[in-house]
Amino acid sequence: MLRVRLVQKDNVEGIEPVYLFDEGSTIDWIPCGRKLTCSYPGIRMFYGPDEYYGNSVSVLEVDGQFDRLEEVIYLESHLSNTSTKFYGEMTELLLKHREYPGSNNGTGLFQVLVGLKMRATYERLVSSDAPLAAKAAVN
Repeated sequence: MLRVRLVQKDNVEGIEPVYLFDEGSTIDWIPCGRKLTCSYPGIRMFYGPDEYYGNSVSVLEVDGQFDRLEEVIYLESHLSNTSTKFYGEMTELLLKHREYPGSNNGTGLFQVLVGLKMRATYERLVSSDAPLAAKAAVN
């Protein structure tokens, strides 16, 4: 099994860390059972605050692999600040590229999450208000 961690620095302007259930809380969750198919030993998700190289961070972790990618929608419904434009977009992106390495574990999930965050940042920077905000910050 592969354990993957997404370490997100806190208090970065314009960036909202992805969290599981309740921002700032410590959550250890094993979602297998009736709503998520997974082989032994299952999937474990963790979210919580930590410190990394002297910086306050939020950590999202996935340990295990997804047996049925379509069921990632269940996990998606419990994640917040994912920067998706519609419900199910994260799962749709994983399903679109199911042959990519890591698509059935946390590496693929986190690649999609980081891509969504990059898109949101790009759109914020190229919006019509961004040049005004940059100019105001310089003054």
